[in-house]
Amino acid sequence: MSRTYSFLQRAHTTDRLCMLADGVYAIALTLLVLDLKVPDMPGVANPQLRDDLLSQTPNFIAYAIAFLVVAFFWINHHRLFVSIVRCDERALWLNLGHLLFISLTPYVASLIGHYEQDRIATMVFSANLGLASLSLSALARYLLAKEEWRADTADGTWVAIHRWAFAAGPAIAVLSILVSFVSTNAALLLWPLVMVWHAVLFNRDGRRTGGEER
Repeated sequence: MSRTYSFLQRAHTTDRLCMLADGVYAIALTLLVLDLKVPDMPGVANPQLRDDLLSQTPNFIAYAIAFLVVAFFWINHHRLFVSIVRCDERALWLNLGHLLFISLTPYVASLIGHYEQDRIATMVFSANLGLASLSLSALARYLLAKEEWRADTADGTWVAIHRWAFAAGPAIAVLSILVSFVSTNAALLLWPLVMVWHAVLFNRDGRRTGGEER
């Protein structure tokens, strides 16, 4: 006699999803620093140490930009999941798609340090961050459209965000790739603008909705 096995198919709580996401984010943020190397020259003179540190400037720039942007993504991921109490299997896969690009960030950041002023490295870096942002936006749009999954508003207030906020990361990625044909440094320095973009739209168009998002 054959035996069948069944899984319970229903909406999930977000606990395990958030635990996995927080772990991936934490590891990615930590791995970023591993590309910064301490000079392995005991008794090195001050000028030599200065020169070695200066030679790692691209690594420090890539680390700072990647850390800030990934941290910004984590903040938005956190905001998203305190807004809901349920999710489904599609949300799990969308979240995994986002984490795919987050976990790649230490690698693409290391390309910037190892291939200074290289346009291809800059394009790969920007494309990865752009896809991380796009995948997070897709996850947010899917989850926030499910009103039945929304958290209790007793200890908070719903704030609507302009739809253009979702376009910040992909737009900066495209602009960064285009600018890299002129200047790779300028292309990298565009990325902090993603936080400015969100801040401006939030302050200008964010509005309290009392539980209804428009």
